[in-house]
Amino acid sequence: MNTHQRAKRELSTLDDKAKIIVEPQPSAKHPPYAIPAVLAASAFSFFYGLGGLGFLGPDEPRYVEVAREMFISGDYISTRLCGCLWFEKPALVYWLSAAGYHLFGVNEFAARAPIAALAFATVALLYFALRRAGSGNLALISAVVLATSGIFVAYARVATPDMVLTAAITASLLAGFYATSAGDRVRSGLWALSFGFMGVAVLAKGLVGVVLVVAILGSHLLFAGRLRSIGWRDWLIGIVVFLAVAGTWYVPVTMRHGWSFIEEFFVRHHFARYTSNEFGHPQPIYFFVLVALAGVAPWSFFLIPAIGRLRSLRHSRDSLLILAWIWAVVPIVFFSFSESKLPGYILPILPAFAVVLGSEVGRFCSGEKSRALNAAGWLTSVTLVGMGIGFLVFVRSEAVSIAGWRVFLDGLPLALALISIVMLAAKKNRALVASVAGVVTSMVLAAVILLFPTLQGEVSLKSLSLDAAAALRPGEKIGFYLKKEFAPVFYAEGRVLCEPRRGGTFYALHQNMLADALQSERSLIVITDSHWREGLEADDRFETELIASQGDALALRVILKEEK
Repeated sequence: MNTHQRAKRELSTLDDKAKIIVEPQPSAKHPPYAIPAVLAASAFSFFYGLGGLGFLGPDEPRYVEVAREMFISGDYISTRLCGCLWFEKPALVYWLSAAGYHLFGVNEFAARAPIAALAFATVALLYFALRRAGSGNLALISAVVLATSGIFVAYARVATPDMVLTAAITASLLAGFYATSAGDRVRSGLWALSFGFMGVAVLAKGLVGVVLVVAILGSHLLFAGRLRSIGWRDWLIGIVVFLAVAGTWYVPVTMRHGWSFIEEFFVRHHFARYTSNEFGHPQPIYFFVLVALAGVAPWSFFLIPAIGRLRSLRHSRDSLLILAWIWAVVPIVFFSFSESKLPGYILPILPAFAVVLGSEVGRFCSGEKSRALNAAGWLTSVTLVGMGIGFLVFVRSEAVSIAGWRVFLDGLPLALALISIVMLAAKKNRALVASVAGVVTSMVLAAVILLFPTLQGEVSLKSLSLDAAAALRPGEKIGFYLKKEFAPVFYAEGRVLCEPRRGGTFYALHQNMLADALQSERSLIVITDSHWREGLEADDRFETELIASQGDALALRVILKEEK
């Protein structure tokens, strides 16, 4: 038998052993245009209007500024924020945004485009992995579920590490799953690929990348009784590949900065973040259960029949569906015990939920008789109607000026949702998948055209930041007083006061902190809220000057009177 025949036989064995026993009925064929349509809709939802809003929240402006400073300096090892070392996250998300700057210039679209591309790649990877496993119908539906889940769409459009981690973990787990069922040569390659992507996950967000992959894949191997199927050579090759990939940044940054990097990055931003509330994100232990349920909307109701079917999966322990359940549960449990909780932490479970939910949606679309499935289908359609009504009311409440052809846009999601109700009443269950895709895509379209121009001033301090940056005197910097909105970090091109001892940007919690900072700075432009202005002006140590305002946010020049 020649090499080509042997490889073909090994791939055939892989396909046979990796079948997913999730569809009792024959897998329905979908039209040839279906997957191109799904991928096109996904690309539209992730990329359309990507640069239409300024950078959001406290985190995104800081991440893209670190990338900008890398891009300007050419130093891709030392992560710096406003000129000061900042070891909060690994370098991969910064490298990606910096690559966007090289391609598209320094702007919002450039910083976010690589993240949107990874979200698109995750959808495509899930589709082709499930199709490879023998279920084209499940592959298509799961891809739609993933691409239309609310939290996945949201994180595909912001430059944060969460989507990078999600893409890497998805690739690592799928490669590892196939490796356990493959022939010798294919297994070694897939196992090395799995460990390589685990290294990418560590470059994306630190030790959590290896913790989650090992916990999920290890639990699946134990449950399926396949732990011994991986020989010591495969483990050795995998570990070497993992270290080689992760070492591309961790080795040089450790050699350059030594203990200061280890203490800040691992001790403070890993262990202290997990075990303490130092970073101020406390939530109840059930927080991530609620985030998961809301995050997969509008598909959430299909978890009801999925949970009811768990007992029947005991006969298919090595199926991808079992892996998906473990993949969904382990991160929720792990992060539920963390003292610091943010919604993006469990984004990596979304591909797993897409498989679980896709299985149930597939059964519903095929007409399987079940009260739970029928209820889930109708509740999903009602949810679509609720989303359409809510979107329409919100657009109208924002007093958006609508004229010409745009007059139909705010009502388009509701119209498509009502069509889904009509189709279900006509027992056209298959229309549900297209209806959800249509509603979500139309909401992105209408939001970008109708809402983004209005929301720009409400959700981002871009305008205020640019005004403050333009008013900066030579050597003067921007600081923050009782307001954690860090858009100026990027829009002022790093001319923001940082705190080398604490890391990050200067953030004054009281007037004495501001006075202390002004001992070394001749003056500062301070970003704060309007209700703090009176207190600053009443303090006889300060002289203040209004620079700009945006809503309740102000930019004030603050000078110590002794320094005049």
